[in-house]
Amino acid sequence: MECIHTGYTYEQVGEVGIYRLPLFSAQKGIDHGFSARTGGVSEGCFASLNLSFTRPEDRKKVVRNYEIFCDAANIPLQSMVMDTYEHGTTILRVDRNDCGKGYLLPSLPACDGLVTNDPNVTLMTGHADCMAFYCYDSVNKCIGLAHAGWRGALNRIGSQLIKMMKTEYGSNPTNILVGVGPSICPKCFEVGEDVAADFEKAYPNINIRGTNEKGNPTIDLWKVAAEQFLEQGVKRENIELMGVCTMEDDRLYSHRRDKGKTGGMTAFLRILTT
Repeated sequence: MECIHTGYTYEQVGEVGIYRLPLFSAQKGIDHGFSARTGGVSEGCFASLNLSFTRPEDRKKVVRNYEIFCDAANIPLQSMVMDTYEHGTTILRVDRNDCGKGYLLPSLPACDGLVTNDPNVTLMTGHADCMAFYCYDSVNKCIGLAHAGWRGALNRIGSQLIKMMKTEYGSNPTNILVGVGPSICPKCFEVGEDVAADFEKAYPNINIRGTNEKGNPTIDLWKVAAEQFLEQGVKRENIELMGVCTMEDDRLYSHRRDKGKTGGMTAFLRILTT
């Protein structure tokens, strides 16, 4: 996309792979990343670092995978707060009192996005083709992270994330950095005519519809992501897309590529104490 940064780095810690955004890695006040599928204890179609508790796999293996990933990514295990992966647009504010929810403790109420200004918290969201939205306000020292499935993207969960940071922490959108993690790419995201029409109606000012080799419509979710942040006043130069397709990169799980028989990945974002 013109004038939108695209890029990522890939770090291997032992057998665990971590994707990162250069724009966010350059910030001293935060740590972030996105898990690859390697380095865990899961087997079969879940091999090997499945981080989803919703898959039909022994919970103990998923817990062990989180221990492995947190060790590799230097995340305090007790600090994690997880979304509930509802494919909606609800954003919740969390703090240290929520640490462990969705992992060591019962889950949060239905939500796909989280915001915090508490450095004791690591925000976590689950993914397997859906976008991860990372937000960081270095002025007010707050962060937001969201799971953006196509329904969430259609209904502007990114916009809701920015609005929540404004309401809860007084953020000015011009100070917010935004990143988009690995997800299904514009070429691979085939949809029906009804879904294509819904997206064109919701985003009439950008060209987001394409056609694949089968003659079926496709939608550019990466353009959709950028547009909703631009609408909220985020600067174009403050938005970065990883540009990694989950269907095409075999280091990642893909629900669509593997026809649902696959594991899940995690995005994380936390404030570093200084």
